[in-house]
Amino acid sequence: MKYIGFLFVAVIMGFLFISISELIKITSINELDTILKVFLIIAISIYAIHSKELKTIFNINFLPVYLTVIIPPLIFSYLIQVCPLDFEPYQSFILSTVISTVTTAIWEELYFRYIGCSLFREDNGKYKWYNIVFLALTFSAMHLVNITSGLSISLINQLVFTVGLGFLLLGLYIHTKSIIAPIIAHFCINTMADYFNLFATEQARASAYFGEYEYILLILDVIVMIIIGIYLLKKYDHVC
Repeated sequence: MKYIGFLFVAVIMGFLFISISELIKITSINELDTILKVFLIIAISIYAIHSKELKTIFNINFLPVYLTVIIPPLIFSYLIQVCPLDFEPYQSFILSTVISTVTTAIWEELYFRYIGCSLFREDNGKYKWYNIVFLALTFSAMHLVNITSGLSISLINQLVFTVGLGFLLLGLYIHTKSIIAPIIAHFCINTMADYFNLFATEQARASAYFGEYEYILLILDVIVMIIIGIYLLKKYDHVC
C-alpha cells in the first residue's frame, strides 16, 4: 500500500506540473511553475512540523566533506556540455532560472528523499535494497512530466541521468540524516548541467561541442553516481 500511495502522489504532482506547463503556454506567466513548487515545499514542511521532524531533517550537523561526492558528476556534466565561452548574461532570466532551480531542488528532496525515506525506513533504521531502487526509479520517472515538450533524446538522457542522481542523493540524505546536503548537491549538479543555457548566446549553444563521446560520458556519469550512492549506503551499514 505504501508503494501505491507514494506513486499515486507522485503521479498527481506530475499531472499538476503538466497542467501548469499548459497554463503557462496560455497565460505566459512563467512564475506559475515556481509558485507550485513553493506550495509543495510549504505543504511538506507543514507535514514535517506536524511530525516534529523539521529541525531534524534541516540540521547542519554533517561533515561538509561528504559534499565532495558531487565533484565527479559535476565534472561529467561539464564535459558533456562544453560550449564556447561566448557569454551573454541576462540578469532577469538568470534570476528566475536560479529561483526555479533552487525550488526544484528543495521540493524534490523533501518529497523523494524525506517523505520517501520516511515511508520505507525499517524499524531498525535501515533500508531494504529494493526500496532504494524503487525510490531512485520513481524519482527518475517523475521527470516524464517533461514529455509535454515532446519525446526527445534529451528527455531520454534526463531519465537515464536521474536514475544515477537518485541513488547519489539517497545515499547522501540517508548517511548525513540532513535534507540540506542533498539539496545543495541537487542544486549544484542541476546548475552545472544547465550552465550554458544560462549564459551562452544562441551562437554558442548552436556550436556547443557534444562530440561522439557524449553518451559514453553520460553512462559513466550515471555509473559513478550509482556507485557513490551504494558506497555510502553499504559502507556505513544503512541497508539490510
